[in-house]
Amino acid sequence: MSLPSPNDIARAWVEKWAAERPHAQSLPRELDLDRDISRNNPELCLQSIVEILTKIPAEPANRHFQALAAGPLEDLLVHHGPAVVERIDTLARQSPAFRLLLNGAWSNGINPAVVARLSKYRGNPW
Repeated sequence: MSLPSPNDIARAWVEKWAAERPHAQSLPRELDLDRDISRNNPELCLQSIVEILTKIPAEPANRHFQALAAGPLEDLLVHHGPAVVERIDTLARQSPAFRLLLNGAWSNGINPAVVARLSKYRGNPW
Protein backbone atom coordinates (compact mmCIF):
# COMPACT_ATOMS: atom_id res chain seq x y z
CA MET A 1 0.00 0.00 0.00
CA SER A 2 1.35 3.42 -0.90
CA LEU A 3 1.59 6.27 1.56
CA PRO A 4 -1.02 9.02 1.41
CA SER A 5 0.10 12.40 0.15
CA PRO A 6 0.71 15.33 2.50
CA ASN A 7 -2.29 17.01 0.87
CA ASP A 8 -4.54 14.00 1.64
CA ILE A 9 -3.36 13.98 5.24
CA ALA A 10 -3.80 17.75 5.55
CA ARG A 11 -7.37 17.66 4.23
CA ALA A 12 -8.31 14.77 6.53
CA TRP A 13 -6.73 16.47 9.55
CA VAL A 14 -8.48 19.80 8.90
CA GLU A 15 -11.81 17.99 8.51
CA LYS A 16 -11.23 16.03 11.72
CA TRP A 17 -10.51 19.18 13.71
CA ALA A 18 -13.51 20.99 12.20
CA ALA A 19 -15.74 18.66 14.22
CA GLU A 20 -16.99 20.01 17.53
CA ARG A 21 -15.37 17.06 19.32
CA PRO A 22 -12.61 15.50 17.22
CA HIS A 23 -12.54 11.77 17.87
CA ALA A 24 -9.21 9.99 18.22
CA GLN A 25 -10.29 7.13 15.95
CA SER A 26 -12.19 9.19 13.39
CA LEU A 27 -9.55 8.69 10.67
CA PRO A 28 -7.75 5.66 9.29
CA ARG A 29 -4.28 5.41 10.87
CA GLU A 30 -2.52 6.18 7.60
CA LEU A 31 -4.30 9.56 7.43
CA ASP A 32 -4.27 10.50 11.11
CA LEU A 33 -1.53 13.02 11.74
CA ASP A 34 -2.34 12.97 15.46
CA ARG A 35 -1.37 9.32 15.83
CA ASP A 36 1.46 7.39 14.20
CA ILE A 37 2.67 9.69 11.42
CA SER A 38 4.64 12.04 13.70
CA ARG A 39 6.35 9.06 15.34
CA ASN A 40 6.92 6.82 12.33
CA ASN A 41 7.33 9.11 9.33
CA PRO A 42 8.88 12.48 10.24
CA GLU A 43 9.25 13.64 6.64
CA LEU A 44 5.60 12.97 5.80
CA CYS A 45 4.59 14.60 9.08
CA LEU A 46 6.54 17.77 8.36
CA GLN A 47 5.27 17.96 4.78
CA SER A 48 1.71 17.53 6.06
CA ILE A 49 2.14 20.28 8.67
CA VAL A 50 3.40 22.66 5.98
CA GLU A 51 0.41 21.72 3.79
CA ILE A 52 -2.03 22.30 6.66
CA LEU A 53 -0.60 25.80 7.13
CA THR A 54 -1.82 26.63 3.62
CA LYS A 55 -5.36 25.59 4.59
CA ILE A 56 -5.91 27.24 7.99
CA PRO A 57 -5.56 30.74 9.44
CA ALA A 58 -2.16 31.27 11.04
CA GLU A 59 -3.58 32.70 14.24
CA PRO A 60 -2.98 31.47 17.80
CA ALA A 61 -6.70 31.93 18.56
CA ASN A 62 -7.61 29.48 15.77
CA ARG A 63 -8.50 26.01 17.04
CA HIS A 64 -6.76 24.25 14.12
CA PHE A 65 -3.60 26.28 14.63
CA GLN A 66 -3.55 25.44 18.34
CA ALA A 67 -4.07 21.73 17.71
CA LEU A 68 -1.38 21.66 15.03
CA ALA A 69 1.23 23.28 17.30
CA ALA A 70 0.43 21.26 20.43
CA GLY A 71 -0.11 18.02 18.53
CA PRO A 72 1.75 17.04 15.36
CA LEU A 73 4.47 19.70 15.49
CA GLU A 74 5.24 19.14 19.16
CA ASP A 75 5.19 15.34 18.70
CA LEU A 76 7.50 15.63 15.70
CA LEU A 77 9.97 17.70 17.70
CA VAL A 78 9.81 15.33 20.69
CA HIS A 79 10.32 12.17 18.65
CA HIS A 80 12.56 13.39 15.82
CA GLY A 81 13.87 16.82 16.80
CA PRO A 82 17.55 16.25 16.01
CA ALA A 83 16.69 14.70 12.63
CA VAL A 84 14.35 17.51 11.53
CA VAL A 85 15.84 20.56 13.25
CA GLU A 86 17.62 21.73 10.10
CA ARG A 87 14.38 21.72 8.08
CA ILE A 88 12.43 23.27 10.97
CA ASP A 89 15.03 26.04 11.24
CA THR A 90 14.75 26.75 7.52
CA LEU A 91 10.95 26.77 7.58
CA ALA A 92 10.87 29.06 10.63
CA ARG A 93 13.30 31.45 8.95
CA GLN A 94 11.30 31.55 5.70
CA SER A 95 7.71 31.40 6.92
CA PRO A 96 6.15 33.77 9.48
CA ALA A 97 3.23 31.32 9.83
CA PHE A 98 5.54 28.42 10.63
CA ARG A 99 7.55 30.57 13.04
CA LEU A 100 4.33 31.54 14.84
CA LEU A 101 3.24 27.88 14.91
CA LEU A 102 6.57 26.92 16.48
CA ASN A 103 5.80 29.29 19.37
CA GLY A 104 2.75 27.17 20.25
CA ALA A 105 4.69 23.95 20.82
CA TRP A 106 5.80 23.28 24.37
CA SER A 107 9.46 22.45 24.79
CA ASN A 108 8.92 19.76 27.47
CA GLY A 109 10.33 16.52 26.16
CA ILE A 110 12.16 18.10 23.22
CA ASN A 111 15.90 17.52 23.05
CA PRO A 112 17.59 20.54 24.76
CA ALA A 113 19.91 21.04 21.76
CA VAL A 114 16.86 21.33 19.48
CA VAL A 115 15.20 23.79 21.86
CA ALA A 116 18.40 25.85 21.94
CA ARG A 117 18.72 25.82 18.14
CA LEU A 118 15.13 26.99 17.65
CA SER A 119 15.02 29.45 20.56
CA LYS A 120 15.66 32.41 18.26
CA TYR A 121 12.19 31.77 16.74
CA ARG A 122 10.39 31.11 20.02
CA GLY A 123 10.32 34.57 21.58
CA ASN A 124 6.54 34.84 21.79
CA PRO A 125 5.09 31.62 23.20
CA TRP A 126 1.33 31.47 23.24
